[in-house]
Amino acid sequence: MKYKLQNTLILSITLLFSNTILSKENSKSCDDLLSDGQYQEAINQANNVLKTKKNDYKAAFCLGQANLRLNHYDEAFTDFKLADQLAKNEVDHAMANLLEAITLREAKRPDDALQIIKSKLPGIEANKTFKRLFLIEIGEAYLLTNKFDDAAAAFLEAYSLAANDDERANNLNRAAYAYSLSKNYSKAIEYQLKANLAYERTGLLGEYAESGINLAEYYLEFGDLASTERTLLKFEKLSRENGGMYFLAKALYIESKLYRRKLNLELSKTKLDEANKIANDIGAEDLKTLFK
Repeated sequence: MKYKLQNTLILSITLLFSNTILSKENSKSCDDLLSDGQYQEAINQANNVLKTKKNDYKAAFCLGQANLRLNHYDEAFTDFKLADQLAKNEVDHAMANLLEAITLREAKRPDDALQIIKSKLPGIEANKTFKRLFLIEIGEAYLLTNKFDDAAAAFLEAYSLAANDDERANNLNRAAYAYSLSKNYSKAIEYQLKANLAYERTGLLGEYAESGINLAEYYLEFGDLASTERTLLKFEKLSRENGGMYFLAKALYIESKLYRRKLNLELSKTKLDEANKIANDIGAEDLKTLFK
């Protein structure tokens, strides 16, 4: 069974919008080019369309997506502003506004992102899908401004609008994370437990394992060592049985911290050595850095 990694907000948003402008050279749509990582080709394609069709919303939106993927934030923001000006319906306006805010957040300008997204929120109140996405973006921007309780509140309001277990799990997971950053571990545990159950219902094994290991880490920070150990052993077993080596290494790193806390230094070292070996084998430098 393969693990499915969680999509970023940017990728999930673009699924709502199919950009079908074509490249004459290879007949690929903008979506195809972006999916293939051919960002410069997408830029060239969109610019060629805009030379002859200056009011083409999809070309402007495609240009913004490609520039955003390349971290060309000023260009992307300008592109999405143009797309907003060219939009002819509520959905197109909402997509452009949302990507404007995401671009500003990615550019480490969360206050500007919040200003835009909050100013546009009243206009999409009736559209539950976009209201939820706007609330998620508000939550993500609040995280960057260290307003963790406000971020959690935004994620939980988004949760109330979720249409399925996948959306519910993602929103609960982010709320738990926000509470963990404010060191409110009792709240983090409460919502991570709910997220973990929702991920289990989705059948997305990667997200289920990740959220379970996060839950164990919150238990550890809260000082509930028995729940920490029980949860880690559960997800260590799941990861071993399903080939989730990244998650296995992460669980083992936290187990090393747990057993060090319990003064079982020999077992702590054993867990750390195995975690380091797996991380080296799979090239998980992020885990090695995180748990130094």
